[in-house]
Amino acid sequence: MVMRIGRTIPPAASPIYLKDIVSGIAGFFQGERIVKRFEDELKSFYQVRYCFAVSSGKAALVFILQALHEIYPERNEVLIPAYTCYSVPSAIIRAGFKVRLCDMAQGTLDFDFDRLKEELDSPRLLCVIPTHLFGMPADVERVKTLISKRDIFVLEDAAQAMGGEWNGKKLGTLGNVGLFSLGRGKAFSTLEGGLILTDNDLIGRILEKRLADIKGYGVLDSLKLILNVVALSVLIYPWIYWLPKLLPFLKLGETYFNPFFPIRRLSSFQAGMAKKWNTKINNLKAARSINNNKIAGYGINPPGVCRGAIADLIRFPVLVADSDTKMKILRKSERMGLGISGGYPDSIDGIDGIGNISNKNSFPVAKDIAERIITLPVHSLMSEGDVKNMMQMLKPLLIH
Repeated sequence: MVMRIGRTIPPAASPIYLKDIVSGIAGFFQGERIVKRFEDELKSFYQVRYCFAVSSGKAALVFILQALHEIYPERNEVLIPAYTCYSVPSAIIRAGFKVRLCDMAQGTLDFDFDRLKEELDSPRLLCVIPTHLFGMPADVERVKTLISKRDIFVLEDAAQAMGGEWNGKKLGTLGNVGLFSLGRGKAFSTLEGGLILTDNDLIGRILEKRLADIKGYGVLDSLKLILNVVALSVLIYPWIYWLPKLLPFLKLGETYFNPFFPIRRLSSFQAGMAKKWNTKINNLKAARSINNNKIAGYGINPPGVCRGAIADLIRFPVLVADSDTKMKILRKSERMGLGISGGYPDSIDGIDGIGNISNKNSFPVAKDIAERIITLPVHSLMSEGDVKNMMQMLKPLLIH
């Protein structure tokens, strides 16, 4: 693709401001006390007994899986959607488990529940992970109903849905245990970080014990983190985002399967950045809601049934007619700096070198999603003109 020089919209963004950096530096000097305060605030807001802040959403998933395995040590399979973020299988394999895949329902980003029933028969299955991909709510209640008489956990992946609600319930609290990601481009960001929520005493006590000996960020790692935050706080803006996009070693917008990543507690700097997190989340949600509804107003709809409302999407997913149409859109977007992304490049079974998949079936719907999906930016850095330009470009290709 042609690389653009000039105003370029990032595909996803959660802006970090100078006051956030100042709060982070103040938090750095407060140490564990401010991390504990952040966890306590989350417990109160989400009405759960346990909350743990760690270095990433992937690290959160590793800790959760290891805790669940301590309860059922004979089980080593984790069932996930066949189309999802590559971080999920990365963490499963890092934790030492096998990936089990379930295909998607046609026209959605959720499980094919007929296929899901069949996959639940595995005696080695430890947990099922329904995923709120791009903030689109998965049907967690239906998963819970299917496994109600089985010794299988529901691990809710709300990595991309912090602050989201559906049918009056807070996402991240619907399963036995849930997680959020605080990575860049998520619903709320401290550049990196992850959160674990559970109201289950057994799971909570095991996690508490396991995390007691996990170290946080050292001084050098914290300084590196601060420098990265400062850089991102500037480079994320559309007037300069084209510059980091031109630097191939940054690998912006690329998706990788990588089971080798650090596992730590959240740093006090990040906890400091998260000050007034709920207000920040609501402000970011409000901006996304405006853009999500503008896009929907043009007759463009995300996959799945929204029951008359658009969810709190952090990126607006669209299934286009075919792969040729997708490539046309991505090429035009690149030339115009519109920030449209192609989503994850393949279904999970198509990842090079993944191995460790317990069911080598075909997953045609997940493959089809990977070939046809695009995601539209909806974050707070978009202007009204950006949305209008994006719709004018898309209209001939999407709306008939």
